[in-house]
Amino acid sequence: MPIRGPIPVGSRRVALAVAVWAALLAAPAMADTAGPGEAAAAIDRLRQAGDWPRALAICEDALREHPHDVELLRRQVAILADAGAVGRARELAQALPADPALLARLDADVAAQRARRAARDPVAPGADPYAAADAAVRGIDAVIARYADDRAIVRRAGLDRLVALQAGGRSTETVAAYDAMTPAQREALPGYVLRPLADALLDRERPEEAARLLERAGPADPGSLPEAESDPAIALMYAYSEAGQYARARQAIDTAAAAQPVWLRKPGQSAPVANPHRSEDDLNAALLRSYAGLLAEANARLAAGVREAPASASWRRELGNNERSRGWPRRAEAELAIAQGLDPQDIGVRLGQLEARRDLGDFASVEPGLETLQAQYPRNAQVQRARRAWDRQRGWQFDAAQTFGHGSTIDYGDRDQDTLATLASPLLADHWRLYAVARHAQASLPEGDAHRTDAGLGVRGQWRGVQAYLQALPTRGTGDDPTAIEAGFDWTISDHWAWSTDASSAGADIPLRARYYGIHGSTLDSTVQWRASELLAARLGVQAANFSDGNRRRAADLGVSGRVLTRPRLQLDLGADLYASHNTLADTAYFNPERDGAATVTAHLDHVLAARYGRSWHQLVDVAVGSYAQQGQSAGWVADVAYGQTWQPHEGLGFGWRLGWHSQPYDGRRETRATLELTLHWGE
Repeated sequence: MPIRGPIPVGSRRVALAVAVWAALLAAPAMADTAGPGEAAAAIDRLRQAGDWPRALAICEDALREHPHDVELLRRQVAILADAGAVGRARELAQALPADPALLARLDADVAAQRARRAARDPVAPGADPYAAADAAVRGIDAVIARYADDRAIVRRAGLDRLVALQAGGRSTETVAAYDAMTPAQREALPGYVLRPLADALLDRERPEEAARLLERAGPADPGSLPEAESDPAIALMYAYSEAGQYARARQAIDTAAAAQPVWLRKPGQSAPVANPHRSEDDLNAALLRSYAGLLAEANARLAAGVREAPASASWRRELGNNERSRGWPRRAEAELAIAQGLDPQDIGVRLGQLEARRDLGDFASVEPGLETLQAQYPRNAQVQRARRAWDRQRGWQFDAAQTFGHGSTIDYGDRDQDTLATLASPLLADHWRLYAVARHAQASLPEGDAHRTDAGLGVRGQWRGVQAYLQALPTRGTGDDPTAIEAGFDWTISDHWAWSTDASSAGADIPLRARYYGIHGSTLDSTVQWRASELLAARLGVQAANFSDGNRRRAADLGVSGRVLTRPRLQLDLGADLYASHNTLADTAYFNPERDGAATVTAHLDHVLAARYGRSWHQLVDVAVGSYAQQGQSAGWVADVAYGQTWQPHEGLGFGWRLGWHSQPYDGRRETRATLELTLHWGE
């Protein structure tokens, strides 16, 4: 979450010195004409009006004439505290006659200033990022213990403690303290506490409450935010977005960005300087589009930002992360490498690089990289999420799928079912997994039941951009099937090209009707895919099956798909597919046209019904309609329609179901089949 805080101490001291000298030149020489009482009255009026530079100038002027006047000295201390120089104010207060109330207030001021510095000041490379915040908490605790009888001091210190706790990444404690407050205490919270509390609530996945606090805090005045503070509209954007209110999130950040001037004029500088808050708002406006699935729009905004600010690590970091989301991990790596050169300490850059390597299957450096980040930032929420995701990916993996079919088809009969289950071991030596696989297929044919069960073991290896597997599956069932020896690979050649191939000595794609008559066969399937982005892709596949009865089947398919509609939580893809096959034998026991082909147009709709912190619920619609032609038969229409849903109750666990209906002519007779598919995934 963005870091917010008051004006940096160094900047305030410079501003204080400049204002004091200006006030000294402009203020009347009261000390020469008025006594301490009149000077004190003038100081009080100016303090009450908030004009502390002139008040300090008059006070310093009067003290030259009356250096031991206690009331003037006390006013000097109060003015310095007003101006933020609380350390110096406390030093001067210790030289005054005992004033417990003043010392208590200054002790609380010093502790509060440390809390704000911890939330605001950058951490030096290699330093403990939580040391300053933890020290601030200890200091505030000491103030609370010292002045336990002073309710006002204790209450104020308790509020400052919330700021320090959140600055130290201790959001659980921050939210616990917030939850312990009464409704009246929550309503009385001052503005400087609302934003750190909102950040803590976001860390604890309570965005609606965070949004209410940020709405109370109100927007920042355009052009008035100190450089060390982030625009509060950014936190409000995240709160709305994580609460599922995309329209409000977009309005919040777009309005804030439009209100911020592009250029600022600073005192003493003739040329205007770029407004960092405008750039920050524009960056987060692009990120919101990316989070909502509008990847292309976000990419255009991010690329434009990099062109305008090529030396900005944050813009390059988010462009790299966007490119990874669009399926370009190699391009993302190059962009993130530049960002790391610009800011080696950026946590987001380092995590993005690890994510890109995970996408490519280049696992060797992931665990060492995460261990380093965890050692440096053990309380960082991003690092913790990355650790959980990596542990899921490298851990046990389980997948199961069950299909039930009903209809009247040549190859499937009246009823059929198909079961597949795999259990894979954790990642071994950064490259290998051992796994067990079981498959069962059954069909109620007119001639009788046919079934096949395969169960065995396999090994899968993964390297940068390449996956390969080898498995042996002894077979039992109808017919005399040999043990299936199967192998394959997936090679991601570049960010746009991929090639996959699977081969089996006793292919599961051989129809059960063929197995009923004792016929088995080997299969080969190879596909080349070109993918521009999530918006456009094309593929070319070839298949071969060599049956034990001497038949040789050869087939090819060509497909293209493109996204025609992208909205938050809604995507629609349209496509077209061509298919053709050839068999060398005719009049076989299984469906085996000498030549056939199909042409279809397809549509796929993905609608996110709900999504929140790793939990999601999607509905999916698939439609394909077209024409099927078989040599020796007249052409007829073909259709596939399916509706399903997927549900992820938490990260690493997913369920799905799908109802489908298929109709197609075979040998001049129309056949239909309805299916129910159930899926389960556990892992990553």
